[in-house]
Amino acid sequence: MFGYVIPNQGELKVRELEEYRAWYCGLCQRLQKDHGILGRISLNYDMTFLALLLSSLYEPNKTVSESNCLAHPLHRRRKYDTVYVGYAAAMNILLTYYKCVDDWKDDRNLLRGGYGLGLKHAGRRVSAEYPDKAETVRSCLEELSEAEEAGETNLDRVSGIFGRICGEIFTVEQDMWREDLYYLGFYLGKFIYLLDAWDDLEDDEKEGSYNPLLLNLPDQKVLRSKQQTQNVREILTQMISRVCYHFERLPLVEDVEIMRNILYSGVWTKFDRHTDRTNQEKWSEKG
Repeated sequence: MFGYVIPNQGELKVRELEEYRAWYCGLCQRLQKDHGILGRISLNYDMTFLALLLSSLYEPNKTVSESNCLAHPLHRRRKYDTVYVGYAAAMNILLTYYKCVDDWKDDRNLLRGGYGLGLKHAGRRVSAEYPDKAETVRSCLEELSEAEEAGETNLDRVSGIFGRICGEIFTVEQDMWREDLYYLGFYLGKFIYLLDAWDDLEDDEKEGSYNPLLLNLPDQKVLRSKQQTQNVREILTQMISRVCYHFERLPLVEDVEIMRNILYSGVWTKFDRHTDRTNQEKWSEKG
């Protein structure tokens, strides 16, 4: 995924930040344990949220450990592990592997292609363990590539393809919470896809790359105008409000305030940072 589902660290209490880091470090450790150093490189915040969410909902047995690592050699870090941390690690590998394969097929990206080759064994092993989810990821990424190549302008359709991937990944059990988890993931996937398009706006415009937001801007010569920013924020707000609706329907207790911080504030961090930077640049030009 894209690393947008992050906490707003400035708004977290010290205890909450330490708790979140224990889940993040736990996922990192599980990736290394189950999938090796190359698997660990794929670590991202989005799958940390998935591990946190599912562990809070289903309340499995939790293992707590402390250890040093390459990233923090001088300080022992607390780490959490549950069956759903293992699941999130597997889904992290699945997404990364098929995205690398897809990028190689689309534009012969050597870096992504080489990384995908390195993840081949882990990717195939996870695919065999979760065949239905692997097929959804593979087929949806293929459909997404075809839509992008065709210059699809319908934001709802193109973001919905990635939404289906996330919806499938967020559902684990066949139970009463399956529908809410699916739609939480579905709308979060749409939000992530469109936010990534907004983040890449200038680069895609310069390189002539596909970007659904570029194709929908009334005036492509003026990127990130006040009106454009407002329009995109309104679309993203619609998506994240639906995520929050399904989130609040789940009987979550443990770490719920950390997850609320992420969904109500953290997911906007990069959007606001980019908007603030753009405004500062415009003021500098006027000055």
